[in-house]
Amino acid sequence: MDLVALRAAVESQIENYVYDIHPEAVGQPLPQEWVDVQLAQMRAALVPPTWRDIRIQDSYGQVTGTAGCEMRPCVLVADDREGCELYFDPAQGDFVLAYSGKPPVTFNVRGDAVGCFMAR
Repeated sequence: MDLVALRAAVESQIENYVYDIHPEAVGQPLPQEWVDVQLAQMRAALVPPTWRDIRIQDSYGQVTGTAGCEMRPCVLVADDREGCELYFDPAQGDFVLAYSGKPPVTFNVRGDAVGCFMAR
């Protein structure tokens, strides 16, 4: 995996992010100011991409202990230094949010880099 290209892809997602509101959305959209703050926080949270083993704990069974958790090598791309880290999971081909720890533990927030980071 090309970690330089991964970093460039994440930076591109931040720079090109557009907050689209579905026409049938219920409730009030988040203000653009909030989105802008989140993007600035994500830029500040970027770290040099680093391989780490993380615990995949995305299913109900994994959370309750009725199903086994998997340790998987993923690439750390952002750390908000408030308890959440953003990883790229090459096995799934997506980004995943994890609680900081030894090891970091996922909690089934997956998708694009910006959407996952904003879900903190």
